Amino acid sequence: MRNLQNKSSAMAKGRSSRPLLIAGPCSAESPRQLLETATALAATGKVDYFRAGVWKPRTSPGSFEGMGSKALGWLKEIRQATGLAICTEVASVKHVEEALLHDLDMIWIGARTVSNPFLVQELAETLKGTTIGVMVKNPMAPDLDLWAGSIERFRQAGVGQVSAIHRGFFYWTKSLFRNHPWWHIPSGLKKRMPDLPVICDPSHIAGNSKMVPLIARRGLELGMDGLMIEVHPEPARALSDARQQLSPGAFASLILQLFGGQEGEATHYDGMLEELRAEVDVIDQVLVWALSNRMKLAGEIAGVKAHTHTGILQTNRWEQVIEGVMAKSRESGLRPDFIRNLFDQIHRESLSIQKGSPENKKPGICHTFAI
Repeated sequence: MRNLQNKSSAMAKGRSSRPLLIAGPCSAESPRQLLETATALAATGKVDYFRAGVWKPRTSPGSFEGMGSKALGWLKEIRQATGLAICTEVASVKHVEEALLHDLDMIWIGARTVSNPFLVQELAETLKGTTIGVMVKNPMAPDLDLWAGSIERFRQAGVGQVSAIHRGFFYWTKSLFRNHPWWHIPSGLKKRMPDLPVICDPSHIAGNSKMVPLIARRGLELGMDGLMIEVHPEPARALSDARQQLSPGAFASLILQLFGGQEGEATHYDGMLEELRAEVDVIDQVLVWALSNRMKLAGEIAGVKAHTHTGILQTNRWEQVIEGVMAKSRESGLRPDFIRNLFDQIHRESLSIQKGSPENKKPGICHTFAI
């Protein structure tokens, strides 16, 4: 079994070795499905770990929730037949105990589980004294401290082989992505923990098999130490996450593109432009959402000012606001003139909303300005 820590050190010295590759179906559905997939993956000569979900955390009861413990035996048979190391997701102490009993090479902690520090601590304590590898997915929310804290819990428990998986973050409105990548967060994790391998999961970020190659390449170019990709012999018939899984043929083609120099530069940059524009679209939506909520607050403030006979324009307050945002802009590397002009426009719109507030139009309200 590969040692992720040694691999990370080698890559830090100039990518002298290729990234770690983890691949397999979202869910273990049958021995035949697993063997067909694993045989094709092993034939590429590039895959290090075979992945398959045994227990599937589903949003709604009654959905396919995995084949359970019996599928762990199927995974052991895959290792014997193909030589691939095996891994699955665990979400409870019982799952960990079952995985250890079946001698899995590695396990991963899912995004929902990582979001619960109490449960993470229980899992870490259960793993004390073991040699199994542990991969920690990012939490649902874009919270770097929560992610790093979960990793530290396993390290403090003495788990020697710990890595992280970037699978994207929950976003509350429709987007090209299933989970928004917010690349600065895994980059921040790598800066905070330079010796920690960080693996990109383009399947869960994209949520769409057509986007997986773009996200995979983007992750590697941003310094991710490996990829976890979902592969199914018949993606359209998969019992979970059918849209985001590649066929074995598509996976082999992707590996050739990433490591065999089979993709032209123009094709690569056309695809990357689409992915980058998708990220811009999401951030634009965040900006509109933030501005909308800021203006709603301006309306509420107008009501308070009207009832307290406070002037709409409060110069001291505005000076505090602009001083704060200008300081933040300098920290962020933004041009001061751009930020000043932007917030002047935001301030004018806020004042306009306050002047037009129904509370300020009531008889007897004095429209004074505290200048």
